[in-house]
Amino acid sequence: MDFNPGIAASGLFWTTAIPDDAVDAHPGAGTGRYALSKFPVPDYHTGLNSVTGGSSDPGIASFDIRWAGNGRSTLQTDGSLFSFDAVVSSATVEWEGLNKKSGAHFVSDPRSTSHSLYAALGHLKNGVFYRP
Repeated sequence: MDFNPGIAASGLFWTTAIPDDAVDAHPGAGTGRYALSKFPVPDYHTGLNSVTGGSSDPGIASFDIRWAGNGRSTLQTDGSLFSFDAVVSSATVEWEGLNKKSGAHFVSDPRSTSHSLYAALGHLKNGVFYRP
């Protein structure tokens, strides 16, 4: 299973608009939530099939990611092209995907059982998007 919105004619890949209420972020505190339920997204079956513009089936994905904000603040910058200002902490996630054509279904373990080695929530600026 490879659920993603595909590649736009402009070349932008694996990116799509989501509802505003799917994100609740508080970067200064390092807390937040990113959650979607039954979001329509194609299943390309494999990463290679996706990047080569192969066929897809209709699918839906649901996920719930939460950042705890119990870590330290960090600021990293090179002064010209890169800036990362965030709170390093922990995060938990659960995910579910369904291929609506085949019925193939994947469900992760519950969010409460996930363990993070590294998580951060903040502001990242890099490359052409960097504005000091």
